[in-house]
Amino acid sequence: MDTGRKIYLFFASVVLIAFFVVIGRFYYLQVLKHEERMNKIANSFEYKVVKGRRGTIYDKDGNPLAMSEYKIDLAIDPAGVGDKEFMADIISSNVGIDRQKVLEILKQDKKKGKANHYAILKKDLKREEVRILKSAVKEAGEIESKKFKEIKSDDNDSPEEKERKLKEKKKADRRRKDLNQIIYEEGFKRVYPQGKLLANVLGFVQANKKANEDNAEGLDGIELKYDKELAGEKVYLKQNKLTKKIVYDDDIDIESELGESRRGKDIYLTIDSEIQFIAEEELAKMMEKVQAKWGGVVIMEPASGKILAMANYPTYEPEHYSDYSPEYKRNHVVYDIFEPGSTFKAFSILAVLNENLVKPGEVVFGENGSFIFGKKRVRDSHPNQWMTIRDVVVNSSNIGTIKFADRLSNKQLYDYFTMFGFGQKSEINIFGEAYRAIRKYDTWYPIDKGNLSFGQGLFVNMVQLVRAYSAIYNGGVLWKPVLVDKVVGKDYEKVFAPEPKHINFEYKSDKKMIEMLEDVVSDEHGTAKKARIKGVEVGGKTGTSQIFNKEKGMYEWNRVVCSFAGAVPNNDPKFVAVVVIAEPKGKEYGGTVAAPVFKAIAERILPKFDVTVYKNDKDKDKIPEYAAVDTTGSVIDFDSSEIGSDYVKIPNFNNIGAKDAHAIANDNNLEVVFIGNPVNNGKIVGQSPKAGDVVVAGTVVRLDIEEEKE
Repeated sequence: MDTGRKIYLFFASVVLIAFFVVIGRFYYLQVLKHEERMNKIANSFEYKVVKGRRGTIYDKDGNPLAMSEYKIDLAIDPAGVGDKEFMADIISSNVGIDRQKVLEILKQDKKKGKANHYAILKKDLKREEVRILKSAVKEAGEIESKKFKEIKSDDNDSPEEKERKLKEKKKADRRRKDLNQIIYEEGFKRVYPQGKLLANVLGFVQANKKANEDNAEGLDGIELKYDKELAGEKVYLKQNKLTKKIVYDDDIDIESELGESRRGKDIYLTIDSEIQFIAEEELAKMMEKVQAKWGGVVIMEPASGKILAMANYPTYEPEHYSDYSPEYKRNHVVYDIFEPGSTFKAFSILAVLNENLVKPGEVVFGENGSFIFGKKRVRDSHPNQWMTIRDVVVNSSNIGTIKFADRLSNKQLYDYFTMFGFGQKSEINIFGEAYRAIRKYDTWYPIDKGNLSFGQGLFVNMVQLVRAYSAIYNGGVLWKPVLVDKVVGKDYEKVFAPEPKHINFEYKSDKKMIEMLEDVVSDEHGTAKKARIKGVEVGGKTGTSQIFNKEKGMYEWNRVVCSFAGAVPNNDPKFVAVVVIAEPKGKEYGGTVAAPVFKAIAERILPKFDVTVYKNDKDKDKIPEYAAVDTTGSVIDFDSSEIGSDYVKIPNFNNIGAKDAHAIANDNNLEVVFIGNPVNNGKIVGQSPKAGDVVVAGTVVRLDIEEEKE
């Protein structure tokens, strides 16, 4: 065989062997390893869940209180960036991030010994920043692509020149790829355009909530209770598991597509933002003046049962909720229950009038301020003598109230209290209402008819009290109040109409009580002179209830809950309001701190209802003598064992799992509201009230669960 043929056969054999190697490799990869290879490809991707725009919460006039805005977060793949200096220049010069900070992030290309393919550079970029950066990246990419194409080796180039050109070409190619490692994460952020307004009622949403979790995004208030209605629809986007970049062609314009077609439902409240602002402002002024523990204002439209304002102090900014302790986020208006004290006398006296148990002009003797009832001594702060039923209300006499209320049986008095909604939830359609049942009349101690008649030994929340007073003023309609008016979505609307129960008033008992409530404000001996408004009839009742100290077994004179419940104009009220100032410093009463807040609010909002308010000189009335007569608490010589069961000491819930915390709360006769997701038994990281506080059994304890991190 000649040499040429041998060479031919050799190369033919090599080609044939190479062919079979290629075929074998192809068969190995496409057939034998097909499933494994497909699994690897599949495992390199994941589905990112993006939610449509969360619904907006509006006030009654359509002003947004909580809304979601389109946002872009800037991230990068550090391990995918080769020329870190180049990328640090591009990003820092166009987004306004410190170059050294960018460089430090880019150099963190390993995490726990593995390649780090994801790092946040800046959250919530402005639209202009995104536009500028994308433009700069595009321009830089075009420059590097042009370099890559233009760099060509020449046969006449020296080896050194060829090496230089090869490095430049690789550098340009590397930079082109580096520019593709920038990640734009689109989504929505929750904003509260009115700042702190209504914050304790609105609640807030978790800042870093994973969209692929079914747990509530809302963590408190309306945001939590109506989370399912507000939440946008889920959309699944395929993305690279390492770099988090969307990788499929059929991409979505998140702002337009998810912002509208997949958005959640909107919620409209009954809240009037102007009235809410005024209520919060006037409440804050008094709270800061007397340095009280907490305060609240609730305003109801008596003709409809709609809540026009619900103010709390202290308060917080929902967009920065993590900067505030749980006490600042508590909705005291519904979470807290307290002894109503003298504000409750109106219902006992009204019951007597409604049963026609008082003769015209009839008087009772005030026993000069000291009286034995149910084997216990009851006191008034002033030595009253002969009093009509009107005098009892105006002078806020405990003894007079007992003498009239004693004409009713225990069952009758109990039935009237429950008829006005006390001892049961008002069922207002917001989050976390506390209540405490009134003990059944057949279990009462001998003294109970007496102390219950003037608002001691039973407990109310502010919504219960405002709707009961509204029933006096609207002819006997006890509303199931609403604060959420309606939920509106595409081809969907659900309206929450206030539901009425009717109380039958006989013998014009409601009209007589309304007249007496006006006298409480206008009479020289009335306790609510600080609620007077020039040219406008005001009706109402003050209360100052001492707080029981379980450990000492006594009511404390220097710890009080000051309240005022009132209506204006008294003959045809546009609104009914309850103001509570809890534990002010110094010697204060309902007439000195709560009534003035009511007045200040009423003077500013009555013009909205076309009621003329005349400006008068600053009220300089000094009323400590009569303000003090509405105090309840140590006015009865109690055996502490008879009332201690109404109070509990708050346990320490911190670092306890949610399930155990719930069980502990139940064992201590406490209602519990979890802020976060209790399903996964997360740890408690915050609580309100704080451990060791003594509260009324049935109080809502707010427990913050540790947030789930992305």
